[in-house]
Amino acid sequence: IRNYDEADINEAYQYLSNPKTMYFIENPYTLKYTEEFIHAYGVCEDPLVYALVLKNSNKVIGHVIFHEYDYESIYEIGIIIDTPYQKQGIGYEVLSVLIKYAFDNLDIHKIVAETVEGNDACVKLLEKLSLVREATLRKQNWDHDNWVDEYHYGLLREEVVE
Repeated sequence: IRNYDEADINEAYQYLSNPKTMYFIENPYTLKYTEEFIHAYGVCEDPLVYALVLKNSNKVIGHVIFHEYDYESIYEIGIIIDTPYQKQGIGYEVLSVLIKYAFDNLDIHKIVAETVEGNDACVKLLEKLSLVREATLRKQNWDHDNWVDEYHYGLLREEVVE
């Protein structure tokens, strides 16, 4: 995980424009929207997203969402990984380290995450990370011509097993 820089825009466009990668997130991004997104949320003073890169090549293969959420002591996490790199344990590896860092070094109270109905891989990942489904917002998102539920997950500091 590292900060985005201007040189990452084309690699970010590769995964943000991939319909399979973006299936449960948003419509695939255009190059222009990718540039705007990276500038607004990644290449800025207080980033909300960070580049997810392969260790051996520094190639951008996705991004990690990590920022304060509502209160200083509550952080949101999330991850987008380009389709060719999914199902390799990268999401679990990255988010488990990030969760530990947040609780141990930032002294936060809670981690939150959200996903939508049908995104079974994300649900499985969040639950493997010990996040608990706290709410289901029924038919909250319009996704691929259907209303789908939105799931809200949370993990409290006192629930983390040392």
